Amino acid sequence: MINKTLVAASLTLLLSACSNIQTVEQSQDFAACTFPDSPSENAPGWVCDITPTDLAISATGYAKKSAAGMGIMKKVALANAQVILAAQLKAQVSNKFSQLMDSSVTSGVEDAALESVHEKIEDITENVVSQSLSGARIQMSMVSPKGGLYLLIGMDQATYNANISKAVDELNNDSKLWDTFNSEQAAKELQQALESMKQQ
Repeated sequence: MINKTLVAASLTLLLSACSNIQTVEQSQDFAACTFPDSPSENAPGWVCDITPTDLAISATGYAKKSAAGMGIMKKVALANAQVILAAQLKAQVSNKFSQLMDSSVTSGVEDAALESVHEKIEDITENVVSQSLSGARIQMSMVSPKGGLYLLIGMDQATYNANISKAVDELNNDSKLWDTFNSEQAAKELQQALESMKQQ
C-alpha cells in the first residue's frame, strides 16, 4: 500500500514537472510580442529578442522605413544586429573566462599577475568577437506593418562552440600570458580548465 502511494506521488510529481516544462515552452511561444514601431500588431518572438531554440545566440536589428530602399535598410538593420550580437558574445566569453580564472586558479598567484591575465583575456576576447561575427548568419527578416525592417542574426551551437574553442586556442598559444604567472602550478591549472571549456 505504501509502495503504491509512493509510486502515485512520484507519478504526480513527474507529470506536474512535465506540464511545467510545457507551460514554460508554451509561454515562450505565445508570449505577447508586438512590433516596436507598430505596437498594436503582433510579431514573432524573435522581434522581441527571444532567441529561437535552434540558435545558441542571436540578436535582432532594426531599420526604419527609408526612401533609400530595402537594400540600404537591410545594411542598417544588419549593422545594428551585429553591434548587439558582438556585445552579447563579448560579455558571454569574458564571463566564461573570468569565472574560469576565479574558480580554477587555486595556487598562489600575485594579484598583479591575475590582473594582467584578465587584461589579456579581454584583448583576446575582443579579437575573437570581431572575427567570429562572420560566423553569424541572417536567420530571418520581416517588414513591419509600418514598413520598418527587422532582421535576426545568430549562431547555431556548433558555430558558437567553434568561437569559444578559437578563443581558448588563442589564449593557450599566447606565451606572454603564461609568462605572467609566477606559479607553474597555477598556469597548469588554468590550461587544464581552458581545455575543459572546449568540451562543453
